[in-house]
Amino acid sequence: MLHVKFLHQYLATFSALLNVICIGCHEAWTSVYIPQLSHDNNVLKITRDESLWITLVFFLGTLIGCSISLAVTDKFGRKPTILMTAVPFFISFITLAYAKSIIVFYMIRIIAGVATGLTLVVLPLYICEIADPQIRGALGTFIYIFNLLGFLFMNVLGSYVSIKISSLIFSTIPMTLTLTFIWMPESPYFLAMKQNFIEARISLVKFNRQMNVENDFERLRDVVKAETENSGKFCEIFTKLSNRKALFIEFILLNGKQLTGDDLFDVYAQLIFAQFLQTVSPTLIVAVYYVIKLIMTVISSLLIDTVGRRPVLFFSFLFSGIILLLLGIYLYLKLHTTVHVSSLEYIPISLLILFAVFYSFIAPVPAIMVGELFPMNVKVFASLLCEIYFAILSMIVIYFFEMTYRYLGTDVSFFTFSFSCFFHFVLVYFFVLETKGKTLEEIQTTL
Repeated sequence: MLHVKFLHQYLATFSALLNVICIGCHEAWTSVYIPQLSHDNNVLKITRDESLWITLVFFLGTLIGCSISLAVTDKFGRKPTILMTAVPFFISFITLAYAKSIIVFYMIRIIAGVATGLTLVVLPLYICEIADPQIRGALGTFIYIFNLLGFLFMNVLGSYVSIKISSLIFSTIPMTLTLTFIWMPESPYFLAMKQNFIEARISLVKFNRQMNVENDFERLRDVVKAETENSGKFCEIFTKLSNRKALFIEFILLNGKQLTGDDLFDVYAQLIFAQFLQTVSPTLIVAVYYVIKLIMTVISSLLIDTVGRRPVLFFSFLFSGIILLLLGIYLYLKLHTTVHVSSLEYIPISLLILFAVFYSFIAPVPAIMVGELFPMNVKVFASLLCEIYFAILSMIVIYFFEMTYRYLGTDVSFFTFSFSCFFHFVLVYFFVLETKGKTLEEIQTTL
């Protein structure tokens, strides 16, 4: 339910999240257009290795973007950094519409990756710092919801129009972000950190839609004063026990998210779905898959602040692992035995839809908790480190899938990801703490 009191928090979040739709579009671009570019077309024909590098250089750009974010996020602010990301997203879409060479495609993917790296570092910080604890989990979940919208839009629209047309259409998204987000307030936490308490109070008034914010303002001043008196350094992530615990928890969540193989469904959706389906259009099933994920992620956004992070993770890892195991068995029978499974297509279709249901509860949690677990004086460093780690994991998982797809069979990947789900179920039980309903200060005390 959208509380009227928090209206400005929702509006600022939704405006900023337009960049996340751009991220989803660029990630899903390979799923839609690499199969087209790999065959005869009127743009460019690419090899299998070139298609792999088109996928990987996006994440290389993400690493570059993360590095840039370290220099600008704490210096210029959350709001200016979010506005800056609209520029490379717009450039990448416009250039993509007219690209004709493999080098240009590489450069476009790197530019889009840079904008992605910037966005993935600053956006969770901004949302966490403006959000009331009652809706912080829900707002954090919208990061993934808007990302899914990007995947859905690209897979549906891209399947029916050319690269040029889709790129020109999607170039309007960063333009819309600029026109809407420029009116939104800066994070009150950031303003207070820069000792701009007058603007911080004004920001609190706008975000809370009431003039009486004295209690929140005094708490904000006390928290920022305590944290900024001991100015954060990158090394404190490793030297302070609570920060090490927070980083360890976040790495568990990032490993769990990536090592389910969900990123592969995003960048190779139509290729992977074609492994299971012979008579049904992969485009149709991909569209259904993302619609289901979108619906379930909306549901999870309502549950995550009601049920809690840990129960959601237990449920999701356990059932995602079972589904991936069954899909691996199906592929093993299809690829390595004489068992005829072509008449049983309804089984993998059902399992893929169920995976979309169960995985949707895992996906938003790392983005939510990276803003919750770390104190303000090292939050930017921690967010940067986590996004770098996430980008590296993405490249490793994509390369792993590519090699197993070529030389061993897709079933090997699914068995590996299934084991990972069960393993991370155990890790969550022993190491991941609950943050539901706690203020950022209470979380730090628990750590």
